[in-house]
Amino acid sequence: MEFGKIESAGLPFVVSQEGEGPDAVLVHGFPDTPDSFAGLQRELVNAGWRVTVPWLRGYHPETIVPGRPYDAETVGRDGLALLDAIGAQRALFVGHDWGVLMCYAAAALAPERLRGIVAIAIPHPSQLQPTLASLYSARHFLALKLPWAQASTRRHDFAYLDKLYTRWSPNWSGPERDRSLADVKQAFSKPGTLRGAIDYYRALSLRGSPLLEHPPDVPNLAVAGTADLAPIELYDNVPELFPPPSRTLIVQDAGHWVHREDEDTVNAEIVRFAGEL
Repeated sequence: MEFGKIESAGLPFVVSQEGEGPDAVLVHGFPDTPDSFAGLQRELVNAGWRVTVPWLRGYHPETIVPGRPYDAETVGRDGLALLDAIGAQRALFVGHDWGVLMCYAAAALAPERLRGIVAIAIPHPSQLQPTLASLYSARHFLALKLPWAQASTRRHDFAYLDKLYTRWSPNWSGPERDRSLADVKQAFSKPGTLRGAIDYYRALSLRGSPLLEHPPDVPNLAVAGTADLAPIELYDNVPELFPPPSRTLIVQDAGHWVHREDEDTVNAEIVRFAGEL
């Protein structure tokens, strides 16, 4: 993937863009890089879309804006500013992990600007119910809020990231997984980026965000794996919570990187959903 820097209202973005047609924006999460969406970018370009794949703010040195916070509303406004930067009135947003937060927050702020949402591995926050089991599964949220989170994550060649990949996607192995992990370690080795990635967790209120209390009125394809942290039951109500053609794709034995673990199945369904919009 080739990347270039663009700006909107003084906000820098580093993006890969290919194709012509209606716009699609693919936003990665933690711990990951835009290369996670290289295959989907090709598939959507072939299907007639103009596809923009940004570095999530903070994950690339040129995206860091001193003093700009990482709360849900600001992250959502980043998504809308990106649309302005590429000259798009509306777009399909595809997000994974923290990229899903951008999708939902942008849709809550300006639903008319999102053609649809593909939410990978993260249910809408309104569906989350705190239990002892869910708190334990999400213990990294607390660990990454600690003052020493950067030092502990960086220790022993980012061994903590190896641990997260294994725990979140226990059935994923092979060269694609190893390359993904190597890419994110390289990204977090650059100045300021590890702090930027961790600041998303530090900015997240344990009480939630009022912006995310209700599902937006935007079609949603929810993609999840049965081996991920979040129980698949959290996705049962997607067709009722969002307008048509909303639905769920559940991939057996896949984990948090479901779009990489069964790329053919997931990409084909995303392209089909995009075509229906």
